[in-house]
Amino acid sequence: MTTGAIAGCSSVITGSEQDIAVGSMQWSEAKLLGYMGYETLRENTDLSIGDETSLGGSMQCFEAVKSGEIALYFLYTGGAWATIPPTHDDVPRDPEELYERAKEEMREEHGLEYLQRATFDNTYALAVSPSWAEETGLETISEFAEYLNEGNTDVSVVLGSEFAERSDGWPGLAAAYGFESTLEDLSVQKVGASLTYQILGEEEADIGMVFTTNPQIKRYDLTVLDDDQDFFPAYNPAPLANGDVMDEYPEIEAPLNAVMESLDSEEKMIEINERVDIEDQDPQEVARDYLSEEGLI
Repeated sequence: MTTGAIAGCSSVITGSEQDIAVGSMQWSEAKLLGYMGYETLRENTDLSIGDETSLGGSMQCFEAVKSGEIALYFLYTGGAWATIPPTHDDVPRDPEELYERAKEEMREEHGLEYLQRATFDNTYALAVSPSWAEETGLETISEFAEYLNEGNTDVSVVLGSEFAERSDGWPGLAAAYGFESTLEDLSVQKVGASLTYQILGEEEADIGMVFTTNPQIKRYDLTVLDDDQDFFPAYNPAPLANGDVMDEYPEIEAPLNAVMESLDSEEKMIEINERVDIEDQDPQEVARDYLSEEGLI
């Protein structure tokens, strides 16, 4: 197992006494999941739980779990398989197989425990602005690739900064669909992932990266292109926990798994996200309300 678990020590970031800390990545859904974990552990265990939500990007959170700076964060299965060393180019298309293989590798390679996955899928997608969708009539990523390869490279693209570099993101997508040779001709803007929807909706870019459970797709009337070659794997979130923490505090597993079991559809997650992204509610309050509505706290 890993070393340096944080039981009983002071948090590096907050300085407060705590048994364990729950972290998260910095975007809305990740924060919601982090707060769901934080709140369920506060209510369903006798432990003192530290709040390290919005800690950083996926790799920063991963290193924090591995070192014991935090006890857990919620990592998506597709990202776990494609971006956590040792990375893989071959991605199982069956969501359960992907999860089981990632779970085994996390344990064997890193001494980490991957707990139960949610079954909703928040995968990457490409979406196009309303006017560009009407102008081009594109419906699939294969059609988009053909459009570029025919010389139509006067296209503005907006990407989240991580997606722009990841093997399971823009470079891998271009390779899989065969439009690598056009990349240097495209106008690509890298922004925070949450800004891509507004930029597309306000017609400041033609095509961009989105997440499929983000309610702003509907808000801005964006058209999601069909991933007709199934490039993007399943992205089911699951708590990734420090192995030493799990050995010392096994009681955290059941409440975390119960939360994951409840998140069983994209529609449900879109509705939860909408409270934060559209209605501007506090993610911690939304997470707590959801857990209460589901009878989990």
